[in-house]
Amino acid sequence: MARYHQKESISAIRKATGRDRKTIAKIVADQTDEHAPGRRTRPSKRDPYTEYIAERWAQGCHNAQVLWEELQAQGFTGSLSLVKQQVAPLRPQRGVAPTPRFETAPGEQAQCDWADFGPLVYPDGPRKLYIFVYTMGYSRRMYVEFVHDQRQETLFACLEHAFAYFGCVPGPILSDNMTPMVVSHPFDGEVVWNPRFAAFAAFHGFRPKAARPYRARTKGKVERTVQYVRHNFWPRVPEAITLEGLNALVVRWAADRDQRMHGTTFARPADRWAADYAGAAPYDPTRLWAFGEQWDRKVTVDAFVHWEGHRFAVPWESAGHVVQVRRTAPDGIEIRQDQRVLASYPLPTEPHQVVGAAMGHASAPPERVPQQPVARRRTLTVPAETVPDTRDLSVYERVVPV
Repeated sequence: MARYHQKESISAIRKATGRDRKTIAKIVADQTDEHAPGRRTRPSKRDPYTEYIAERWAQGCHNAQVLWEELQAQGFTGSLSLVKQQVAPLRPQRGVAPTPRFETAPGEQAQCDWADFGPLVYPDGPRKLYIFVYTMGYSRRMYVEFVHDQRQETLFACLEHAFAYFGCVPGPILSDNMTPMVVSHPFDGEVVWNPRFAAFAAFHGFRPKAARPYRARTKGKVERTVQYVRHNFWPRVPEAITLEGLNALVVRWAADRDQRMHGTTFARPADRWAADYAGAAPYDPTRLWAFGEQWDRKVTVDAFVHWEGHRFAVPWESAGHVVQVRRTAPDGIEIRQDQRVLASYPLPTEPHQVVGAAMGHASAPPERVPQQPVARRRTLTVPAETVPDTRDLSVYERVVPV
């Protein structure tokens, strides 16, 4: 210690004595703490008011601003921060809401969500950019796709793209209460599913689940994936890129991330994928919802079916009847009536097209549709008791002389 008190450094003492640096530092620290004189402290401006602050705190005044204003009225010239420092140890420590981690069996669950990623600027102006994120619960493999809207049709397409990417459909799929899926979800009530989304789920064989309202941590796996995309992928994106290029880039990035060591499972998603895939149901990529759903439409009087903004011609005999429109693979539609195919067309490539006008419409429509009643001319008769009486004109001559 004599060398240390003579202002020699620990390095110089180590060279002189040959002792280890850690040993010298420990001895110096022990001796310094034992013999160091007490710290000299100067009085604080709040010292005369300490008892008053404690008394007001016990009375229930826990607002530092109010206490500071009261002290100023008594002559206190210190700042608000001095009062805050005084009451800080008196405040109870705020904890965080405990969140138990919920792990699922292989193939048992997937989670999906949307996220806003700002605009993508085209030559004719900006368009909104969103990501659809889909995470397998057990392996943590993820599918990410950038889109321009959050419509129900877009959601269905993204889900089917995720099914095709992984080659399987899990048991339940957990999401938040997004509009394309959920009509209403009271905080303490049952979920009212969108009927079309419920039919989509039944078509593909998964069970939809909605997170509790205002509790995003219920679907923490996909929420964390969204943040991971923002922090790990988004900084890698070049300033100029197309939507197609962006999706190709994010697919390659997600495949590379499958080889990383996951911070929660302490395993690579690629290593846990075989079990996740085995626990889910296989997916047939040719079985798309667009080819299984059909829409009822009433044929107009001029024998056209209106669908998706287009007009499709059908035979004149179907005018006024209800028919079914169904998409067919890969890019066409089929119009049926009572299981009979009336017409098949390719999907129009331009908006508001009239398709198939020459099919049966070149000739005049039939004069009368069979089984349709025709209004006939009829002769009506006034009942006898309602015929007015007739009088002889001589009656008026007696009353009014000519």
